[in-house]
Amino acid sequence: MKLFDLHCDTVGECYKKNKALFDNKDMHLSLERASAYEEYNQIFAVWITDDLRGQSAVDYFNRVADLYYENLSKYPHIISSYSDNRRTPIKSILSVEGGSACGGTEEGLRNLYNRGVRLITLTWNDNNEIAAGAFAEGGITDFGKRFISLAEELGIILDVSHLNRQGFKEFVELSSGAFVASHSNADIVDNYYSHKRNLEKWQIEVIRDRGGLIGLNFCSDFIDHPDHPGAESLADQIRYLSDMGCDSVMALGSDFDGCDMHKDFSGVEKMQGLYEKLIGFGIKDSLLENVFYNNAKRFFDERLIK
Repeated sequence: MKLFDLHCDTVGECYKKNKALFDNKDMHLSLERASAYEEYNQIFAVWITDDLRGQSAVDYFNRVADLYYENLSKYPHIISSYSDNRRTPIKSILSVEGGSACGGTEEGLRNLYNRGVRLITLTWNDNNEIAAGAFAEGGITDFGKRFISLAEELGIILDVSHLNRQGFKEFVELSSGAFVASHSNADIVDNYYSHKRNLEKWQIEVIRDRGGLIGLNFCSDFIDHPDHPGAESLADQIRYLSDMGCDSVMALGSDFDGCDMHKDFSGVEKMQGLYEKLIGFGIKDSLLENVFYNNAKRFFDERLIK
């Protein structure tokens, strides 16, 4: 089985809890378990909490990124950078969840790029130097406008998960290329309670029309239907997005080690079983291959493989 996941918080949780990235037993993701798949591609996010700003955010990012690179060096036969042409079971991309990791400066953004960051989730839930998060008021700041322009110039992929609605609208006006919502679901009002972290129909249409990606999030708060949580709720999401013409847009955005999730999702080792359950709920194998691997592989190959 081949997998491509757009978002996990595992490396940051390993840093905070002094856990092993390779063989931890009580986290959603470990290198040991992920390497059992035929091919596994993972975007590892460094989550910048909303109490970190300025130099403290920069310093925290650097400490977690150091741990990430230590693991790439320690297990070169297991994991390598996505653009590295060596064949390893796991290919990885470093990202940031919360653009405050740049410290509010363009130089800081360039430093993130130089450290290997290739995807940035602009905000977390509150305001930062760039924009307003999902639970905050406001839009894109003046610095945020320069940030978006420079990020696109550098070739960093921008991620609108956690932006509020106003920020999303302004981002669309300011940006020019394809972008992603790395770990966001559809706000299906008929079937789910509305949630600020889910995407409304108009947002999905913009991402689709720009040729972007939507990574389906396993977080119980954003996906679980009260009558049928777990895999069946994910099947609802896939059907809804497919009906919107998003067969080439959907991907996985697990949010491993960043939230609570149903037992159907709660570990990288569950992905084969999840795939089979989705088949049982009537989702076609050809569509699932796109969601679990093909769409993200195509998108990132086009942007990161020279």
